[in-house]
Formats: sequence, C-alpha cells, structure tokens
Amino acid sequence: MKKIFNLMAMAAVFGAATSCTDILDTAPNDKLSSSTMWTTESSVDQGVIGVYYSLKNPFPGNKVVGVDVAIGYYGFDAYGMTGQGEYGMLDLFTRSVNPSNTVFLKIWQWLYDGVHRANAAIAGIPGAPIDDAKKARLVAECKVLRAFFYTRLNLLYGNNGLGVPLYTEPVDNPDECNKPQSPESEVWAQVVQDLTDAINESNLPDNQINGEGRVSKGAAYALRGEAYLLMKDYEKAAQDFEQVGKCGYGLFGDYKQLFKEENERCEEMILSLQYIEDPSGYGTAIQKYCAAFTQGAQDSRGCWTDLQVTPALVNLYEEINPDGTVKDFAWEDYLDDWEYVTQRESSEGHTRYRKVFFIRDKYVNGMEIHPTITSKIDEELNAMPEDIRAIYLPEGNEARLKKAYANRDPRLAYNVVTPYSNFLGVNSNSTEEAWYTYRWPVTGKPYADQVDAEPNENPNLPDDYYTSGSCNAQNEFKYIHRKFIGEGLEYMRREQNPVDEPIIRYADVLLMWAEALVETGDLSGAMDKVKQVRDRVGIQTPASKFNDQTSARNYVRDERRREFVNEGINFFDEMRWRTLKETKFDQVCAQHAWGGTENTGRTTYQWIGDQWYTWPVPKSEIELNPDMTPTPGWEY
Repeated sequence: MKKIFNLMAMAAVFGAATSCTDILDTAPNDKLSSSTMWTTESSVDQGVIGVYYSLKNPFPGNKVVGVDVAIGYYGFDAYGMTGQGEYGMLDLFTRSVNPSNTVFLKIWQWLYDGVHRANAAIAGIPGAPIDDAKKARLVAECKVLRAFFYTRLNLLYGNNGLGVPLYTEPVDNPDECNKPQSPESEVWAQVVQDLTDAINESNLPDNQINGEGRVSKGAAYALRGEAYLLMKDYEKAAQDFEQVGKCGYGLFGDYKQLFKEENERCEEMILSLQYIEDPSGYGTAIQKYCAAFTQGAQDSRGCWTDLQVTPALVNLYEEINPDGTVKDFAWEDYLDDWEYVTQRESSEGHTRYRKVFFIRDKYVNGMEIHPTITSKIDEELNAMPEDIRAIYLPEGNEARLKKAYANRDPRLAYNVVTPYSNFLGVNSNSTEEAWYTYRWPVTGKPYADQVDAEPNENPNLPDDYYTSGSCNAQNEFKYIHRKFIGEGLEYMRREQNPVDEPIIRYADVLLMWAEALVETGDLSGAMDKVKQVRDRVGIQTPASKFNDQTSARNYVRDERRREFVNEGINFFDEMRWRTLKETKFDQVCAQHAWGGTENTGRTTYQWIGDQWYTWPVPKSEIELNPDMTPTPGWEY
C-alpha cells in the first residue's frame, strides 16, 4: 500500500532541482548519475519513483505557517476562498506583490522540476534492459505525471492565451533552458497528447484501487477531462469524466471515514500523495499546522493552528429542515439581534460588535465557572456599547450558538471544529487522550490534566464540562480544521502523519462533470452528478438550484467548496473561475468565526487587478532567459 513512498526514500538522492537543471546528474559518486540511471531495472524503478517524488511538498509554507518549510497540497487552501493563513503570506495578496515574490518562483520551480524529471524518464526508459510491457507502462505513467505538472503551469502562469515554455526532451545543461513561452493552446495540446498516449497504452491498468499508489488509466481520463474543461471543450470533458467510473472508480460510502489511513487506497482515491508514518520525513505535517493547540500525537502535543477555515465557507453549509429539505443558512434565523448588530456595525464602518454572540457562558447550572473566566468575559463585554453588551446572555449564550451549527450539512461537522463543539485531544505529555470543548475567550491554554483547566479549578462542574480548547493563538476564535486531523493518540507523530493526501478523487470527477454538463445546458444531468455526492452524506439536492444555467453554475461551484475543504483544490478552482476577487479579496483579511474585517494573523487582502489571475513568470527566470516574455500587467 505504501510502496511508492517506501521507494521515495531511495529516490531522494536526486536532491532538489531548480526550474531547469539536469536533476538526474547527481554527483558525488554515491548518487545515481544520468549516464547510469536507465541501465538497470533497479535504477529505472528508482528513476520513475523520482518523478513521483516531484509530487511531494508543493506548497511554500513560509509566512503561511510558522516555519519556512514546504508542505502539502492542503496549504493551497490558504490562497483560496475556503481557507486562510497566518503571518502575512509573503504579501502575496497585498498591493506590494510583484514578480520577484518567492511564491511565484518556488511553485514554478516545483512544477518544472516534475516536468524535467518526467522528460528524463520518458527519454531514458525505452533503452533500458527491461521487458517491453513494463517499459510501456512506466513511460505512460511518466506522461500522465508530466501532463499533471503542465496542467498546473498552464493554469497558473499560462492562461489567457500566454502559455509557458514547453520542454518535452531532457535538458542536460541549464544553458539549454532558453525556450520562450509556447502558446497556451500548444501546451494544452501536449497535455492532451500525453494523456491520450497513456489512455491508449494497454499495459497501464484501469485503476489502482488497493494498489501501489501509481497513476492509472482512470487518472489519465480524469486529468484529460480536466484539461478539456479548462479548454472549454465541455462535450469532450464530460465524455472523459464518464470513462473514469468505467475504469472502476466510484464514491466511497462514508465521507467521514474516507480520510482515514485504512481507506486511503479505496475506490474513490484516483491519485494521491502517499505518506508513511516515518521519522525520516515521509509523513504529512497537516496535524501540526491545522489542528487545535491541545491536539497532537503520541510523540508531541501543541499544534499550531496556522491554517484555518473561513467563515464564508462555513456559512455555505446549508441547513436541513425538519422535513429533510434544505435552505441556505442565515445567522438571522438563530440570533434575533444579528441584523440589528450588523446594521449598527455598517453605520459605524466596522465589524467589532458581532463577537457578542460568540462569547462563552459565565455560568453552568447557575454556578459561576470561575472568577478568572468571568473577568475575561467582562473585559470583552466592557469594550462594547451598553446596548450591544446587553445582547450577551450570561447563561445560554453558547446554547443558541450551537443550535446554529446543529442541523447543517453533515460535512460541516466532519470538516470543521465549530465554536462550542467537542474534539478529542491529548494531555500535557501526550500519554492520555482527553476531551476538549472549543470556547472563547480563554484565560490560557491548559491541558486537561493541568491544575488551571476549568474542571480542575472547579471540581463542582458537571462531568461533561470539558477543558476549554483553543487555537494556538488563544486570543483568536477561528474555525479549525477537523478533516485529516488525528483524534487523541491516533497517530504516532505530530509531524509525520501517515494518511495519504488526495490529489484527485472521484467526487472531484463527478463535480467537474457536473460543471461540464452545466455549460452544455444539460442541467438535469448536472444535478444528477451533484446529487450523487450529496446523497452520500444524506442531504437533499434542491431542484430549484438547477432551474437555470447561472444558478446551476453557482451551485456546483459552492458544492465543490463544501466538499473539498483542506484538500488544496479550491484555490485552483477560484483561479480558473476567476472568482477570487469576489470570494477572497472581499473578505479584507483573515477572520474570526464571527467574520468581519478585524485583521488577525497579519494577513490582509488587497486586490491589484485582473492580472492576479495570471501569475507572472518569476523575475529571476526572465533575467536568466530573455527569450521569455514578461507577463502582461505586472511590473518587472
């Protein structure tokens, strides 16, 4: 099950490549060089694993998480509508962004690293001393991977007709990296050709269900369908998406359990980044960067909560009525004074008052929880006008808020730790599990076994009154990720979790298929695809959302936002839809659970214009290769 990543430890001898170097020319003598890479079956296997290795750690985490490291695809959510990050995100979303920004360079390098590794393998494998069937399969695998990297390059840097430099042969010398951009259409033609070659290769298996984690014919169809979708060839996109199911892929029955280690090679997972729980660095650190502070693993506690879920996304999860029908969620339905407060804020030009609805209770069963908590609550309340302060309910504030999250799309509870919900964490030395309730404000960040935890300070509290959990930044009250996060002592290592990270899963295919059908005018067909995804979690699909093309298009997009939280998909969706101005930048900054414009975590959003939808060729690449054209709209 973990064969690919077990071999990646050997493939790591390739080292890190820049955007255009011979990544297989790896002196000193203890590393495989390009002259010997394809001369034995063992070295060929390692070379191909080296191509898969380029899928690893795509996201430059500096100024998004609290350390300068590359992390997994989940980091891209911070760039999209559904997620947010801390520390300013290297000014990527401010007016100071320019082509010298290291994010543009690092992602460019990541993608071209994969391209050049794939090129070397595609050229070298045919002359290797292995049987023809294996040669054909490995070449097909590498063509699928090359198509994946070029798809991301064309989407980010080559859209709007610009294209990117197109390399399909090995490059032995950095001086040979002198190609100009090929037109966007030529890059798409190469992507389609690579994937067509793979689809036509009889030695490439239809699927990798319970397999080794390699690419399959189903993955090639999914990627080609995505390419056609991006090319706006919707009929061909729909045809390819239909073929994915015929290759054996389908929805896994349990959404919550889908993201557990035991199900990572199930029928839904079409292409995944594989992880192993190993101290050498082949696991995912998603637990460390996304979990609540008092979560952790057997080796460590104290997670950082650097990446969070946006209030805008949480508000998209619909409410389920008693009769099973659904309706859009609205705070006014649960908080009588919500409209009054927001209108008052609007007249004063801020959003500071709505936090009154989110402040914790002072009392339980008429008994004060603790004087220090009362003091902390009063500190927050006393900063508000008297009429706003009067809205707070000392006993029952939490109860009315929890009702707002109770009868919602089940995926909300599966994906997000919402205010005043419970989560399973660890004690102060990660030897025992402990339950926590996510509350605000808190007077510290105690673990359940420490003396300043509320049940220890006040032994008269009910048995089901758990210690308060918090973000790592205890003054913040943001929506916390739950998807992929281990519960209690589920994992051995906080920074090396074993759960594979999906890159493409069948729900993604169904919802892209729905997109294509909307654009062809087949609204009932689009509804059917969306319904399959929603039926899994037992929520109705409202037919009224598919009465016209515009409504259907927007509903399918919202469904993708709800389904793929923390999977690194939403940012690329918003880029291809060209909707970030409306869905990201209108939020102004990273937000607390109550929303608003108060800047937390030093992350602000300032729209610079539509040129943001086409990332600039990095300035350093333009300086190295004057044959490339600077990206229009960007100042070099």
